[in-house]
Amino acid sequence: MRVSIILAAIAFIAQTSFAQSGSNYEKVLPGVVKVSDGLYYDQTEITNVNWLEYMFWQFKTYGGRDSKAYKEALPDTALWMDDGLNAEPYMKFYHRHPSYKDYPVVNVTWKQAADFCAWRTARVKEWQEAEGKTDDTPYYFAYRLPTYEEFHLMYDDIAELPDFIGGEGKRKDRGKARYNQKREPSKVAEPANAPSTMPDVTAPVKSYWPNSYKVYNIKGNVSEWLMEENVHAGVSWQTPFAANESLKLMTDKASPAIGFRCVCEIAEKAP
Repeated sequence: MRVSIILAAIAFIAQTSFAQSGSNYEKVLPGVVKVSDGLYYDQTEITNVNWLEYMFWQFKTYGGRDSKAYKEALPDTALWMDDGLNAEPYMKFYHRHPSYKDYPVVNVTWKQAADFCAWRTARVKEWQEAEGKTDDTPYYFAYRLPTYEEFHLMYDDIAELPDFIGGEGKRKDRGKARYNQKREPSKVAEPANAPSTMPDVTAPVKSYWPNSYKVYNIKGNVSEWLMEENVHAGVSWQTPFAANESLKLMTDKASPAIGFRCVCEIAEKAP
């Protein structure tokens, strides 16, 4: 019921959309790129360093490591040992070591991701006020998880592209995998903007190629939580290239293959 009410509210805002102003709020809405006058999309998946900032804020605000808020923000690092991964080094280092700061946060639940979006909205409003930017902001904005339709808008932009770059790409890129997905050893190729070895699991959030909206890894790297409760979509580093990449999937558990990003919904004036 709660999700359907939220979706109805989004539809109402879309139906009462305001005059096409051409305004661009990317400079006062950190991390996003403009998709339409009412919608901005995170350029990358939420990273480990983003999540550490969130955890530190809970730690500082609510009384340290023993606080309920801090404990509820912790990723389940033990999940690196599930599903036959046996990835003890990732369990120990992935979420906290500086080497992984620009990698997507994983092992967080749908609720943890949704809570982060609300927290982010409040912190951005504080930052805008502290920096004297409130006059430059839209009348209303809120970060939230994307709807399936919004995810598909980003996905459809790259759906017809080949998995491996061919004659349509630059000569230096031909033969490289376009996305971070599971591949046969014979097809291992160097990812764009990355060291010569292919990542074992996830890759930095600005690896590979963005879509035409400048959104990275909408396909591959990690599957992503959506607005509908416990629903995610998109393939991950665990998914073979031949898989159907755009189906909605349901789980109430966190996973090393699931991360998320936010969208920012805006209105320039009251309806």
